[in-house]
Amino acid sequence: MDMSSYYSEMTEKALDGYKRINKTDQVEHKTYEVPNATWDVNVVRGEILEKATVTSVSLKTKHPMTGDDTHFHALQSKVYPANPKIPILVFIIEHMVAQDDFFSGMMDVISPVPIAEDLSFLGAEMKKVAEKHGEDYEPLRDKGAQIFKLEAWEKPINAGVGIHNPTAKERVEMIKDEGQVWLSSYLKVVEKRIKEPFNDADVEQMNAIRARILEYYYLGDISLPEAMKLGIPLEAINLMLLAPAIRY
Repeated sequence: MDMSSYYSEMTEKALDGYKRINKTDQVEHKTYEVPNATWDVNVVRGEILEKATVTSVSLKTKHPMTGDDTHFHALQSKVYPANPKIPILVFIIEHMVAQDDFFSGMMDVISPVPIAEDLSFLGAEMKKVAEKHGEDYEPLRDKGAQIFKLEAWEKPINAGVGIHNPTAKERVEMIKDEGQVWLSSYLKVVEKRIKEPFNDADVEQMNAIRARILEYYYLGDISLPEAMKLGIPLEAINLMLLAPAIRY
């Protein structure tokens, strides 16, 4: 199954939303190509969303778990708001072709200063998607609840209100739906909290969370060393995943 048209649609939808919120038409675009991989990164910057990225990743590699020859095509979006009361977006959809087609969707947020009302809203929207497709939300939520955690940490940094849907091709329509709904729901939260007041302690907490995200990707994420083995420069990975500034 070809996900290209869906990825294009979601890229356009995300960039339109980020530009609207930041009141800008500017999109940075960088493409990194090596023999077996392409990293296509779009970045929107502004006063509200400091850095909002949408990245298409294409790799030809060995599956990190099975060793099978695998074509890996993913769409990721990561958003770092300037306001600590607005959560950081986690949006990942992956399509892997090896002996069969496999799809995965990971939707969540990382909240430096959580607002319970917003997290409840996001979780309720994902529950609706699960129920629409005849699935139980809670096990899918639970699969993703511990993902952004290193062994030395007491608890994960992600909120655990979205869906992690590692699955075969029979659930691809659900994964597409969850991507559409998650992005739309997240943008509603952003627009609601644009003028939410915050203090120095909130900014300090946001900076601590941004540093933890860097630690997670550099020390705990299996995809980063695989990408670097293929020759993808660290600059591309940082542009795609990390905050615009990290302060300790």
